[in-house]
Amino acid sequence: MFGFAMGLLDLDKIIIKRTILGIRCNSCGGNLVLSSQKTVSARIIRLVSFGSVHPKCYECEQCQKRYLLL
Repeated sequence: MFGFAMGLLDLDKIIIKRTILGIRCNSCGGNLVLSSQKTVSARIIRLVSFGSVHPKCYECEQCQKRYLLL
């Protein structure tokens, strides 16, 4: 009656973002996503600690507010 129809899935257009589970944005409550851009404070902390501390920059998906996790 309906036949067999298969849908095509374009894997090149799927974007997977790594979110932190359990940590939310303080202002809007959105998800935090790992940011590719490093802030100046993250670079200074890494230089001062001689590479022993690895700060990670996160950005809220909804309000684009940036957070620094040490």
